[in-house]
Amino acid sequence: MTLSRKQFVSATAIGVSAAAVGLDAAPAAAQRAPVHFHILKPSEYNHAAVTAALKGGGANRQVFQSVDPIVIAPGIASLYMHMQNSMNAYEFSMGAGKLSTLAVILGRSIVLALNDAMWKKYGFGSAFKLAANNAYYKASSNLSLSASPDDPNGIYQDWSAQAVMKRGGKFFVCHNAMTGIAAVMASKMSGATPAGVLADFEKNMLPGFLVVPAGVASVQQAQEYGWKPFPII
Repeated sequence: MTLSRKQFVSATAIGVSAAAVGLDAAPAAAQRAPVHFHILKPSEYNHAAVTAALKGGGANRQVFQSVDPIVIAPGIASLYMHMQNSMNAYEFSMGAGKLSTLAVILGRSIVLALNDAMWKKYGFGSAFKLAANNAYYKASSNLSLSASPDDPNGIYQDWSAQAVMKRGGKFFVCHNAMTGIAAVMASKMSGATPAGVLADFEKNMLPGFLVVPAGVASVQQAQEYGWKPFPII
């Protein structure tokens, strides 16, 4: 089963459709189940850590919005490569100093924030045409900051989430998108419920990824703190 971005938006904005996730047609009255997006209170996520991340960074700060888990090459996520390339240009090419980067992950991209156990259990690889596991997270280098920028095996040519984090990159994950993807996944698994899948996601976030109530609001908030936006990738 492959879930397109259009299908995800349709399923989460107006309800989860059996047709949208490739299931057999259901009676009209049962085709849509409304999705409830719980409005998180500050006490229900790490509000202090999110605020600290927004306030952090130096003079150069860039926020990246990722809706789809686009893959440039096997094992290489577009999001992390864009973040690395921008940091490399600032630090080594432009003489502009270091660049602080922040990714706001929403839509189908939330799978990038989940561990291999979730990828195996929910089949994200086949559902979204990705690797069988979250191959995009783990570093391919030893993460040494003393590496040459052109070393193909060094951190500056390492297109992983861990390499970005080692250089100070931050990651926010939209809780609303997690809710929507959980509803879609539950709709195609016997005995699963949206609440149960969402709870699974919340317990299996990768280190360094922070949940935020709504990714769209976090992009706006980041700009209010001086982060310059990069177009959706």
